[in-house]
Amino acid sequence: MSNDALGRLPHSYPFRFLDKVIEISRVRGVAIKNVTANEEFFQGHFKDDPIMPGALIIEALAQLAGLVMNHGDEKATGAYIAKVKDMKFKTKVSPGDTVTLIAEAQESFSNIAGFSVKAVVKDKTVAEGEIVMGANKDNSNVKVS
Repeated sequence: MSNDALGRLPHSYPFRFLDKVIEISRVRGVAIKNVTANEEFFQGHFKDDPIMPGALIIEALAQLAGLVMNHGDEKATGAYIAKVKDMKFKTKVSPGDTVTLIAEAQESFSNIAGFSVKAVVKDKTVAEGEIVMGANKDNSNVKVS
């Protein structure tokens, strides 16, 4: 899979939380985040037990959902988190983990789209829930699964 999709992210270091896009369509996206000990957030979260903050896992999932939402639309200018619903964190993400991120479109209306999202490490779900994204354009062509 070409990683041209990453170039469409409006985020840059240190706030880009996708390293590789595995699959991308108007229905679903799969991406990878390689979590290293050098991540800036580990400096204070937590000193003796480094854990990737849940809010940043949500951000990574939202970045992927935004790519799905805007896939194939050259005029798209970005997507923003409108709502996080029923997000559950099942275990921690630590340095050395490779997180597989999955976002699947569930519904859309105008410039809003809802996604079922999941983060997985070694075939174990570490977080899952729903994210609603908003965009600066009409997303009525988002495909839902």
